[in-house]
Amino acid sequence: MIILLTQKQDLAQINLYNAMIILNENQQNMEYNFPIFQLRGFCISEISIMGMVEIIFQKRIGITLSTKIIDLYKNTIIKKRQGYIKDTIGNLTIYLQFYEKKGHNKLVIMYIDKTENVMNYPELYNLSKRIYESISSDLLRPEIRQICDRSVDIPKAKGIVGIFIIDKAGFLYFSKVNKDRPYMANNNFQIAGFISAILIYSQDFIAGEEYGLKLEDINLGNGCQMFLKTKSNVIFAYIVEKPNCSENIKRYMQLIVEEFLYRYYSCYVVEFKGDLTPFHSFEEVIDEYFEI
Repeated sequence: MIILLTQKQDLAQINLYNAMIILNENQQNMEYNFPIFQLRGFCISEISIMGMVEIIFQKRIGITLSTKIIDLYKNTIIKKRQGYIKDTIGNLTIYLQFYEKKGHNKLVIMYIDKTENVMNYPELYNLSKRIYESISSDLLRPEIRQICDRSVDIPKAKGIVGIFIIDKAGFLYFSKVNKDRPYMANNNFQIAGFISAILIYSQDFIAGEEYGLKLEDINLGNGCQMFLKTKSNVIFAYIVEKPNCSENIKRYMQLIVEEFLYRYYSCYVVEFKGDLTPFHSFEEVIDEYFEI
């Protein structure tokens, strides 16, 4: 059942800079004594008057899931000035808080959690209202991201030794390797060629597949395994220390695939001309998800 209600304007507000969302961690903010929300995902997006969706900020939901959920409720959101939607999809509870901006665009703040967990809707409303007010004050996008980073703390996955993002011909777009593995870091281009060679006989699987080819548990010795994922002719290789992997690592691997293609595919990968500079900023995304 979908629940849609409009909101009153005079509900109590909490300080956005002190309120913190902790995703899938059981902690308490003892210094400020503000509630900590244990959620599976969080996203801020904007729907234009023409129905186009722009992701402003997201953590742990993933671009694909975020846009699909918004598309489900887009018509309802566009028709109302502001309000909220509560629904369940599979084993997830979906809570959307939306507000009308200047120009009749809609700001949508999304919270996702497992159905067995109870959401604190009044406190989530308070947080949403503060986010809306901050964005409506014409803050620059980097400042908005800083506010969200202060409000959202996401547990990083452990066990990653190195990440390599490569085109199907073996050209290295991006890599990051644990500083305790200097040999690997100093030979990243050779490793990229090796990874490409592993998949050279799988071209038919790579091309045209929605999620491409997946190869898992390739034993590299010394307790390390390699996980390979491909999509849109881009290869994502993760070298992990299997005994030290956290349970969230595989889901984060898929989110990295989505993030990279969302940021770079149309602008830089399709028309790639050898300039690696645009990909350098992806290290910030990697650092949000993994301890390397």
